[in-house]
Amino acid sequence: MPITTTRLIAPVAVLAALPLLVWCQKPPEPAPSPAPAPSPAPTVVIDSTLNRAALLAALSEAGSALADGRDRNAALSGRTVSVRLPFGCGGSVSPHDATVSGLPRLIRSHDGGLTLTVTPEDLKARIAASGVAPAAAAALDQWDAIEGFWIARPWSGLDACPAPAVVAPDDVATAASPEAKVEQDGSEPAKTTEASSSTVSTVPERTAGLAAVTEADSSRLGRRQGQAYAHVIRGERGIAPAPAPGGYALRLEGRLTTFADGKAVKCAQRNAESRPVCVAALRLDRLAFEDGATGALLSEWRPR
Repeated sequence: MPITTTRLIAPVAVLAALPLLVWCQKPPEPAPSPAPAPSPAPTVVIDSTLNRAALLAALSEAGSALADGRDRNAALSGRTVSVRLPFGCGGSVSPHDATVSGLPRLIRSHDGGLTLTVTPEDLKARIAASGVAPAAAAALDQWDAIEGFWIARPWSGLDACPAPAVVAPDDVATAASPEAKVEQDGSEPAKTTEASSSTVSTVPERTAGLAAVTEADSSRLGRRQGQAYAHVIRGERGIAPAPAPGGYALRLEGRLTTFADGKAVKCAQRNAESRPVCVAALRLDRLAFEDGATGALLSEWRPR
């Protein structure tokens, strides 16, 4: 029987449509997953509280700007401060009659007890007595009191007692001794008095500190009027207490404010060869004595 054209076209059409039918029966490929959203950058929380090291850095920068004749624009006003000032390190006890304003000290009382004390320095009286210009003297009227607290060892940001001093090598110590002078040139060293040969207490350098300011129109509650802050440690059963091996610490907390020139730090320099003296204006909120090693609170005051 002859093959017609219609019979040939049908199978050919089916074969041509077969790939299309197979493709239609395939499950659809999953759509590509969207790219993950980038994770947000971590929030960096900057602690605005200045500790001893940060405060000393700010004071040093202000002193350098004064010495170099540069203007400084550090935004310090409003920053909180928590500064720890170690003292009485190594059990060192100051003489009972030794008075250094603005520096904490450890003294042995007449009854054998230990007294931790600090007497703020009257910076307002000191500035007024230095013969300042009338404009500067008028600016002092906004403050009822300016009480200074000095930072001993301002070259160190360590807020704990330092390690014992390194003893000089034998050759250096020998070269500096009077006996070495006799061996070297045969001359007789000058006779020294007993006072000069004895150990002389060194007054810490007072070139960096905090000036606790009190406004003239502020409340007088909690005012100390320059009185010393003191904490007494008494012995037990008649035995005098021993100083803490890690010393003690004075902690000052508050918020920086500004002087009359709108800046939080004030510096003065006697001459080009002397180190600038810089203080930061502080609204003192808390003063405390702590154990130098453990940080345990011994006593505290809240002037405001």
